[in-house]
Amino acid sequence: MITAQDKILHVANKLGLTSLKDMQASTGAVYDVDTDLTGQIFSNASRHLQPQITNVTENQFEVNEALLVESISFYCLNTDNEVVNFQRTYGSGATIVFDLIIGNKRVVKDTPIFGFGSPYTFANSAVTQIAIGAATNTVVVPRHQVFMEGAGILIPPQVQWNVQYTIFNAVSGAIVAPTAATKVGCYLFGTKVLLNFNTSI
Repeated sequence: MITAQDKILHVANKLGLTSLKDMQASTGAVYDVDTDLTGQIFSNASRHLQPQITNVTENQFEVNEALLVESISFYCLNTDNEVVNFQRTYGSGATIVFDLIIGNKRVVKDTPIFGFGSPYTFANSAVTQIAIGAATNTVVVPRHQVFMEGAGILIPPQVQWNVQYTIFNAVSGAIVAPTAATKVGCYLFGTKVLLNFNTSI
């Protein structure tokens, strides 16, 4: 069985990154939101620079930094940049069809992810009542609802990547346009390697 580390080291060797073996891996994720409503995510991450929208400063990793993508998730933000339920926002028939582009190659092409019937990745739907002392607070519990697991795709260092997507109504086949109140974001989640300062300094 090929492990995540094997995949990362194989690509690193092909790229000539000899110091990658001295690095440590951990769980990591990158995310960004299509605030321009162009159907592209991560392309303009450098303009966002706020934690509600993105956690990357550009859509490429530094030298000796890489991400083995294991899950690809989509979600929605409202006008207050709060995570809202994708299925409730776009309807139970909503389908995202997306491409993952690394460098100049489409490594995932025309891949559909359905909103209905998907497992809950973070928590179940809607609101939760939490009692704090004498008061009861209502907390909205977000969930991605639309995601793909087991991707196994490596984004190497210093190569730009982006996600292109379209939302369809699976029943009518019509394209559903995102709005400022229904912006779409994407998480790329998996194993990330960073410099191991114990061996690098």
